[in-house]
Amino acid sequence: MMQNHSDLALHVVTFLLTTGLVGVSTWLICWRCMGGGSKNASDDYFAGGRSLRWYVVAGSLMLTNLSTEQLVGLNGVVFKDGNLVGIWWEAGAAIAMIFTTTVFLPRYMALGLTTTSSYLGERYDLFARTLVSVVFLVYYTLVLCPLVLYTGALCIRNIFSLEDVPLWAVSLVIGALGACYALAGGLKAVAVSDCLNGIGLIIVGIWVPVAALSKIGGTQALFDEPEYLKPLAGLSQVYSNDSHDRSLLPPSVPWHVTITGLTLNNLYYWSTNQVIVQRVLAAKSLAEGQKGVMFAATMKVVGFTFLCLPGIIGLLLVKKKIVLNGSVFEVAKNDEVYPELVKAVMPSWSLGFFAAVLIGSVLSTYNSALNSASTIFGLEIYKIYINKDASDKRVVHVATAFGALMTLASFFIAPQLAKVDAIFSFLQQMNTVVSLPIVTIFFVGIAASLPDAFAAKIGFVVGAVACGAGQFVPIHYLHVYFCSFLIAAATMALLTYSPTVRKCLGREARPSSYTARQGAALVDMTAWKPLYSLVGGVLAVLVLLIISLQTGSNWLFYTFWILWAILAIALVSMRTENPVAQLSFSTSKAEKEGQIVNPVEVDATVVGADFKGVADV
Repeated sequence: MMQNHSDLALHVVTFLLTTGLVGVSTWLICWRCMGGGSKNASDDYFAGGRSLRWYVVAGSLMLTNLSTEQLVGLNGVVFKDGNLVGIWWEAGAAIAMIFTTTVFLPRYMALGLTTTSSYLGERYDLFARTLVSVVFLVYYTLVLCPLVLYTGALCIRNIFSLEDVPLWAVSLVIGALGACYALAGGLKAVAVSDCLNGIGLIIVGIWVPVAALSKIGGTQALFDEPEYLKPLAGLSQVYSNDSHDRSLLPPSVPWHVTITGLTLNNLYYWSTNQVIVQRVLAAKSLAEGQKGVMFAATMKVVGFTFLCLPGIIGLLLVKKKIVLNGSVFEVAKNDEVYPELVKAVMPSWSLGFFAAVLIGSVLSTYNSALNSASTIFGLEIYKIYINKDASDKRVVHVATAFGALMTLASFFIAPQLAKVDAIFSFLQQMNTVVSLPIVTIFFVGIAASLPDAFAAKIGFVVGAVACGAGQFVPIHYLHVYFCSFLIAAATMALLTYSPTVRKCLGREARPSSYTARQGAALVDMTAWKPLYSLVGGVLAVLVLLIISLQTGSNWLFYTFWILWAILAIALVSMRTENPVAQLSFSTSKAEKEGQIVNPVEVDATVVGADFKGVADV
């Protein structure tokens, strides 16, 4: 696309202006409009001063989740599958997000937590908390950060025809830029920049499929071949990167895994994963957090328009041998369908803006992972095991240094991922192995009050072994995931409710029932009143979307969009403020401390004490 120096200069200028505008705007919003941070350096860096409004929470959630592993990877999976079964990773996530806002979030915020793993310290013991923290750190360092850099570099290199530039060089530039936000600005800068980049991403996200649809005859062309729109299928015409043809095989997400392992995997990602949940824990109140999650869930229902549809449009362009820019549209490897589509349908003058937006989406996930890993290391490892008396500023400095080391590791690992066949499927398969034991002890710990630390640790090990061994069994990895969950949960139940087994293992016949600490909340805990009405609305439009695509009904599809728009407008218009409740919260905190305090200022105490009274390992 960049055939001469004038084009190159235009792209560079557009890219720098867009990126610079985001950086300056982030600084102004964080340090001018949002007051520059709390007096507690640790809380401000790791939890954004617990000052985020619902729209910042929602924007950061969506952009943290949405990056090139989604734009490139998920569109590539859809192209490879030959249908929309991959929509369950996107629209289906709304179901897990409903659990987050109704079940998990109130428990996290009631305890004044900064990390999700610290909930395990409250619920079980310090060892369980540390174990999960270490797993998170290893996964973010070895898998998530390098994968985000690799897909971002691949997309940028393909779009701008930079085949002569090595992937490691492009990864280096992207990673260094992301580290500036995550390590220098903390969570608040990450969240605000996510929202600003989100505006550009929405523009580009809609632009690409709309422009591509015009090349095949509009939306009607999709419904003329409804077999490509099915979100539920057991077999489909799967594309081979080697032979470049299609064969009848099971798709990446057969219909029968959507109700078992896929939903459970989404639950891990949206309800327990530190990278995601940390954004919501920074909300200024429970109501703000709940509204933010619900708005993000509403947007996830329609996210398939730019995360899945371009893959189908690319498939139709290849099938119909459509000529674009003087040549027949072709895709050599499934993961290249999105960047090839961008090159084919977007005007040359817009590519600099697109690059800025694309890199912004990469950074949103990359710097979020860096910030979350720094948070875990600072609060869960350094503050507890290395220097218990460290000041807040010292913890922040050490966490920043750890994030810098993670950045360097990502630079070395990212280019090695070029050997992976389907990057999104690789990511999800790695997710299952890492997340299964984590989601099990979280789920059981919230669902029942009796399982203790002993049952949790044995269940964790059993779940990890079962899921790891299951990778060698010739069944779908998401079925392995669900079966491993059942085995691990059953193990925890046996070690909790069987007095005989517990006595044989040297434990008391019946564990003590867990009771959550009271009065630990750092923000107003008044629930958002319209929450359950909107939960019903989101589920209703999701069901309507699935039916319209499965049946290939264009009038149902248009009806879905009308109802979705009404739901989104209603959600935005509903207020979260409850002045009476906020006044009551402030007064009760003042009475408890004997003086008026900023709730943020007590977080350092919570960080050091939220595992108080845990059992011995």
